[in-house]
Amino acid sequence: MSFIKIFIKFLFSKIVTLKILERLSQNLIWRNILLKKKPKIVSSISGNSKKTSVDSWNKVLRHKVWDKIPEHINVSKDILYLEFGVWKGHSIKYFADKYKSPSSEFYGFDTFYGFPEKCLDMEKGHYSTSGEMPQINDVRIKFIKGLFQETLPIFLKKIKFESKDKTVLIHFDAPLHSATLFNLFKLSEKFTNYYFIFDQLGTEECRALNNFNKSTLTDYDLYFASLWNHAPEVVFGKFKT
Repeated sequence: MSFIKIFIKFLFSKIVTLKILERLSQNLIWRNILLKKKPKIVSSISGNSKKTSVDSWNKVLRHKVWDKIPEHINVSKDILYLEFGVWKGHSIKYFADKYKSPSSEFYGFDTFYGFPEKCLDMEKGHYSTSGEMPQINDVRIKFIKGLFQETLPIFLKKIKFESKDKTVLIHFDAPLHSATLFNLFKLSEKFTNYYFIFDQLGTEECRALNNFNKSTLTDYDLYFASLWNHAPEVVFGKFKT
C-alpha cells in the first residue's frame, strides 16, 4: 500500500510540474509577442478577476479595445463577423450594433454547454447556458451550435463567395489550445488578410497562435491590446500574407 501511495504522489508531482512548465512557457510566448508586435496598450489593470463583475470587466478591458476597432474597420463597411465562444451573446451583439449595414453577417459558434473539458481554473461545463442560445432581435445574427471541429468545416463549405469578399473580422474567445489551433488552421483554408480579436491571449490562445504562426509562416500585426496583471487579455490585429 505504501508503494502505491508513493507512486501516486510521484505521478501527481509530475503532473503539477508539467502544468507549471506549461504556464511558464505561455508566459514566455505572450511576452515575446508583445515585445515583437508592440500593440498600443489601451487599458491595463491588476487584481483578482473573480472579484470583478462581468460588466466591469467588459468596460475596462474588452470595450477599451473594441471601441478602437473602427479606426481600422470603418463602421459603414459590410463585414463578415465570426465568433468562437458566444456564451450569453454580449460581444456579438456589441459588434452587430456597431456595424449596422444590412448586408453585414454575424455568426456565433458555441456548444452552449460550456467547455468540453477543464480549461485554466474552470471546470468542464463552465459558461454553459444549458443549451440555450441568446435571444437577440437582429436577423443578421445566426448561431451555430456544436463543437467547432464539427460545425466550422460544414460552415466553410457552404459560405457564399460574396460573404468571403466582405471585410472579415474573426473573434477567438475559446481559450482551449486545441479548439483555437483547429480554428486557426481551418479558417486559413478560406481566409487571408483578415482582422482578428483574441480574448484571453495570455492563456492557451497564445500557444495556439504561436504554433500556427510557426507552422504556416503567417505574419500578423497587433494594433491594440488590454492587459490584465501585465498579460495580454484582449488584442486586435490582422493577419497578412
